[in-house]
Amino acid sequence: MSDTKLVKKNSIRRFLPLQSMVAGVIVIFLIYAFFSGLSFQFYASALFLFYSFTNKMWISVVCLGIFQTALMVPFRIIRIIKSNNIKEFQSQIGGLKSEREMTSSIKENVSKGNLTFLFYLVDFVVQLVSFMTIGRLFLTDFYSFKIDPARLYSFVPYPDYPIQETFFKIPYPIVTKTVDLGLKAVLISWLVLVIIQVVIFSLKKFYRNAVKSGEAKPISSQISKYASGYLVIAMIISAVVIRNFPLSFELGIFSGDVSIPNPRLNSITAIVTFITILWFGIPKNIRKAKMAEKAGIPTHIIEKTQKLMFKESLKNASILGLGAYLITNQIPSAFELSIFTLEIISLSSPLTLDKIILSATTKKTVIEEEKENKNDEG
Repeated sequence: MSDTKLVKKNSIRRFLPLQSMVAGVIVIFLIYAFFSGLSFQFYASALFLFYSFTNKMWISVVCLGIFQTALMVPFRIIRIIKSNNIKEFQSQIGGLKSEREMTSSIKENVSKGNLTFLFYLVDFVVQLVSFMTIGRLFLTDFYSFKIDPARLYSFVPYPDYPIQETFFKIPYPIVTKTVDLGLKAVLISWLVLVIIQVVIFSLKKFYRNAVKSGEAKPISSQISKYASGYLVIAMIISAVVIRNFPLSFELGIFSGDVSIPNPRLNSITAIVTFITILWFGIPKNIRKAKMAEKAGIPTHIIEKTQKLMFKESLKNASILGLGAYLITNQIPSAFELSIFTLEIISLSSPLTLDKIILSATTKKTVIEEEKENKNDEG
């Protein structure tokens, strides 16, 4: 190999580390797959493969949502592992970076091929291409016009027309009888909630003073999640429930055509999107606070950072919920049904998959620490 070629090769490597080049290739391929129709063919084939087994389009759409959830599991696992740190609390100690410093930091991460940054870049593009492709698929009127066989893989059976069972059927409980327990009951419930809040803040103050004097270990991060905002939310919920206390229920069926937009399902999906994002954020914030506490981060830093993280989770949930409503408002409800399925499954993640991942990560950390202690002793 000539010296000139060697210099060029080393120059490329200097500016583009191997991991950056791999991430770049993946991103370029995903963008190409979207515009060339490869991603469309992938999801269309998955949908009609499910349809070949079920002969019910709405169930096939639900299956596509489950399939998409399964595809995202590896990314979810890596996100959980990557987020298991206390960088937010450490940044509060060192002072928040200015916009110029943050931009410089991003450029540095890119030039060095920071794996965490590259993972989140690829993760973002994967999700963007996936959901845009699914939306594009359901905007295609394959209900009225036969889908082009070339847009399906050869092993996928071509569907018989007309497409069957496009009306989804989702069971849900309906309150058939309520009773108003009165304003007095509302005021009593509010009084109880205020007393609980006062007790919590008193305990916070007591333990803060005890920690300062060295009489107790800091546990305020466990209590700090009870903020004033929770009191307001609890008071609103209690008032609604008490003034409309349910006495009896029955099972209803929510139905609609997946081939046309459904404003009601669109609104429900937007609300579930908001709940899902918030639900993911709160356990993560509490977990990080516990880690920060063990690392000896000052109590006031933990409380301040927790509040900022909660506000950020609330903002993200609001933006994504509103975006889900506005963007998908004119898309056939098959898209909402598939996303709704994904979100319902995802709601169980903090209690199932996340716990398994964190448990395995904790065990690995403990084993590594034990090995290090043995080596130090040796």
